[in-house]
Amino acid sequence: MSNLESYPPVFRQLKASTPPQLAELNNNSNSMGDTTQVSSSVDIPLVDLECLSLEKLGEVCKEWGIFRLVNHGIPPSLLSKLEEHVKRVLSLSFESKEARLTSPLSYFWGTPLLTPTGDALRGALNINWLEGINVPLCHLQQFESGDPKLHDFRHYLEEYGRHLSRIATTLFEAMVKNLNLGPKQSESS
Repeated sequence: MSNLESYPPVFRQLKASTPPQLAELNNNSNSMGDTTQVSSSVDIPLVDLECLSLEKLGEVCKEWGIFRLVNHGIPPSLLSKLEEHVKRVLSLSFESKEARLTSPLSYFWGTPLLTPTGDALRGALNINWLEGINVPLCHLQQFESGDPKLHDFRHYLEEYGRHLSRIATTLFEAMVKNLNLGPKQSESS
């Protein structure tokens, strides 16, 4: 299979008419590369989960509303395996991805628009060169596939989800403490 077959049909037409210089730039920007290095003109604050400071977390949330989490405890080997599986799944033909990535997962491409329930919307006017897989972790056990590639992928996603749950709980509890909220105030309605 040529790499072109993994693109959605509308991208295949665009890819065929893309000048070589732009195609090379696009190929370089599509690589996940070293995800430990962040290059930008803005230095996003770091929050260290291993040595979590309530004061720093509160300040970063108030001033920035965004931060990069380090020392989060997700094993690099898991991140590597997950990235490898994502690349393998996304390199399948477009038609295979559409057929295999079914409920509760959803395959999306172009300008990513999701409904509040997490379903991918189609038909955006401005199409970006982007594709992804929406994975609602709470429904992942419902995903059944006879494909061994997707079985292993599900296994790594479940393990990753357990880490995300632990991280979210730790950060939420730290924010609750920092805001001096009681148990009733911190419950979601």
